[in-house]
Amino acid sequence: MAVLQAEVRRGDVVSNLSTVKRLITDSKEEINLLTLPELFVTGYNLRDGLNDVAETIPGNGPALSGLCDLAAFHNMYIAAGMVEKSSGTLYNCAVLVGPEGYIGHYRKQYLPNFGPFEEKTYFGEGEEIQVFETEIGKIGIQVCYDLFFPRQSTALARGGAEVILNLAASPTTSRPLFHRVLPARAIETTCFWAFANNVGVQGSLSFAGESTIYDPRGKEIATIPKFEEGIAVADISLDDISTFRDLRPVLRDGALREETL
Repeated sequence: MAVLQAEVRRGDVVSNLSTVKRLITDSKEEINLLTLPELFVTGYNLRDGLNDVAETIPGNGPALSGLCDLAAFHNMYIAAGMVEKSSGTLYNCAVLVGPEGYIGHYRKQYLPNFGPFEEKTYFGEGEEIQVFETEIGKIGIQVCYDLFFPRQSTALARGGAEVILNLAASPTTSRPLFHRVLPARAIETTCFWAFANNVGVQGSLSFAGESTIYDPRGKEIATIPKFEEGIAVADISLDDISTFRDLRPVLRDGALREETL
């Protein structure tokens, strides 16, 4: 599995997809699952420009079609952030595509509206989470701020997820918080985790990247240095998950009781 980070051209879907294609080609690695950052295909912090890049999902728009073409050409699964438009509402969305085409998508549930963030001003809240069954494993997806609500991560793991992908636009000011929380989520869920973060400057926000892959014990097994572009790849075996869960059965034991006051 792999994570990608690179500078984004806001509102330029064609250019951003071209960047993905270039980095995949340059990596010369065998990749079966690639995670891109939050709203990477369209750009983050677009504000009133969001409508210009929003697409119906599933559909034949340039962002989704371009992702499907990349996945088919490189014979891989790709999770990527883009803007969805449905019944007049915009959603901060993560799509999953594979060699066979569109698989599914997830709408971000927890929208930050504090400090530099104003997502509730522009996006509707997602209502459902889902685990996607693929030929390479069971994949759970969340977007950035969702990470800080542990019940969602646990629900994905209890729903069968073996790998959880977090697509992020975490600025330099909040990146240390993600560094602390991500290993804990990996341990709590005993899943492999991929964290793909934006890098560079988009409007008033600066992103450091540091996209990272974690094993089910919270160990970093691949990372991209801050402020650099590239792809980091980790060779994992989902067969190891049963071993991790036998050694630390937090999902099993947590299901035995619900804490209440």
